[in-house]
Amino acid sequence: MTRFTLFCILGFSLLPGDSLDAEPRSWRSANGNRSFRAEFVSSDGKNVVLKRTDNRTVTVALKNLHPSDRDWIREQSTKVEAREHGGLRGACFDTLSYGDTRRIVEKKLRESLVVSKSLDDRLVGRTGLNGIYQTTIAEKPYELFFHWAGEDHLQEITLRGKTVPETAYEQTLRQTWTSLVSLLTKYHGKPVQTTGYPARAELQDGKLLGSHLWHTPDRHSILLCTGREGAGYLVSIRFSEELIPPNRLEGADEQVPADP
Repeated sequence: MTRFTLFCILGFSLLPGDSLDAEPRSWRSANGNRSFRAEFVSSDGKNVVLKRTDNRTVTVALKNLHPSDRDWIREQSTKVEAREHGGLRGACFDTLSYGDTRRIVEKKLRESLVVSKSLDDRLVGRTGLNGIYQTTIAEKPYELFFHWAGEDHLQEITLRGKTVPETAYEQTLRQTWTSLVSLLTKYHGKPVQTTGYPARAELQDGKLLGSHLWHTPDRHSILLCTGREGAGYLVSIRFSEELIPPNRLEGADEQVPADP
């Protein structure tokens, strides 16, 4: 099958995303008469697993906890679920929608459960939104880059992974690529086009080479790509408003510009 070759602009180092806090907190009984300290471990919707300060693990029925604690658990479960899909579940990244204005995009990113900032707010004016926000997928960091149609219409979002050296290409990066194939297939079904993991010799500096293409029910596209930046190699995921046809000829390149 034919691969997709895409121009890209690569930049900014990426810091790992924050993990959910796992510190002891105070828990109360349903009537509020008793309390104890423990660390939240997990919940299945009916019970909660807690780790006490003596390191013993206990399972407690949610109905036996105070309503405020049940609300806290629901919030944590929502965060855990969001971190599991990493923003990949929708037709567009996370809660973003194609056609969103920059103001709406910034608001949604600030409220997102899967996105954090990697740069100070004072730098936004210099760099635009590109490289400012980051997400974590399967414990790997990705920077967010945006492409706009016209002056204020969100058209594409690209998630760019951190570069790895040539020595990590065949094993570490391949494992990351394989996990992304599994995740995207889980959320979007069988891809409409797929090829194998590309040989290093196929990659050109400054370009992304597509291996998998998914179409969403609302006629948008998601591409999984591998690329090279100087001596480093990376994977990326591109969400596009365009319905990209399968078997696009190699060389049908598109520039992915950074914000001014």
